[in-house]
Amino acid sequence: MIMKEIADRVRQVRIDREKTRRRKKAGMLALGITIGSTAGAVAGVLFAPKAGKEMREDLSRRCWEAWGELKEDASHIGPWLISAVEKESSRVSTAAEKHVKTAKGALKEPPKGALKEPHKEDEGTDKEN
Repeated sequence: MIMKEIADRVRQVRIDREKTRRRKKAGMLALGITIGSTAGAVAGVLFAPKAGKEMREDLSRRCWEAWGELKEDASHIGPWLISAVEKESSRVSTAAEKHVKTAKGALKEPPKGALKEPHKEDEGTDKEN
């Protein structure tokens, strides 16, 4: 019993150490990303070939151009997407109707081995022994 408790504690200590090591690694990664991003931003501002106002105007112009291209592409893709969806929904609807008809037909037919209805000629005649 004591040996089991000691083994469990040793396992728990190992697990805790591993968790701590992973947290430190994640913290160092976050710190590295923060420092790298800050250094990149500072370098970008220091070595930028244009003044801030010119850079913002250029960036704004390029964003508007990209937005216009995106809207144009969407206007071409939209009708195509709608027709594709309509085509597929029609295909699915047709397949569903086919399966419903098949299922209804299967319900009308008696299962194999089911009791058959008596013939008309057998009705009304009782065989008594």
